[in-house]
Amino acid sequence: GTRIPFTSIAFPLPVDGGLVPPPVDSGPPSIVWHAVLVAGDDSITAFDNARDTVRGLFLAEGVAEDDIIELSRDRAEQVGGVRDTSVENIATAMMDLGVGDGDGCVVFMTSHGSRTGYYITDRDYLTPPRLDQILDEACGDRPTVVLISACYSGVFLADVAAPNRIILTAAREDRTSFGCSAEATYTYWDGCLIDNFYSAMTWSGLYENVQKCIEDKEAGGFTPSYPQVSLGADVADLPIFDRVAP
Repeated sequence: GTRIPFTSIAFPLPVDGGLVPPPVDSGPPSIVWHAVLVAGDDSITAFDNARDTVRGLFLAEGVAEDDIIELSRDRAEQVGGVRDTSVENIATAMMDLGVGDGDGCVVFMTSHGSRTGYYITDRDYLTPPRLDQILDEACGDRPTVVLISACYSGVFLADVAAPNRIILTAAREDRTSFGCSAEATYTYWDGCLIDNFYSAMTWSGLYENVQKCIEDKEAGGFTPSYPQVSLGADVADLPIFDRVAP
């Protein structure tokens, strides 16, 4: 269909400057989604840029503003309900979502990373076992989508994978990801996720398109980061926010 800009809310357009198509109105959602969006480092603006843009994309898809909690390590960003990023604050935010029957969880996290886990500036790492515990407590066996943008973020797959979970990571457990520079608007993976957010009906299809985008960005000059995916058996074909083909 024709691509038109949104007028009801304001958020940055994708990196390529393209207009974003409106979501298809398919009636009441089959799943009520709740989201936690996390920027773990304030040394560059790219992480908070991505957090803010992803928030806009989720709102445009029909995720209610009251069902989104954001965290940032940048004190200047901690306004309008945005909380300080720490492991325990992430856990508290997930519980504060109040996920119930018929609901789903989405977690977007962007920062640096290591083989230990997800890096939070001047704080402890969020490790894979701890994230698994947080998701168990906050989301249970409800549909859960986890988007982790960080070097070595593939380390989360082994511990966090579950039949009800979809996990997309920016890199394999032994690889770095790219684009963490002061002049970058987004990291490579965040930019590919944002640019391709409307390119597929399902999370698995989005992974494939983001993977191709990363391959194109890294071609010729970078050791491949090899973005990873885990598709739980119960949610392997899960649509993106009840998205349906026009």
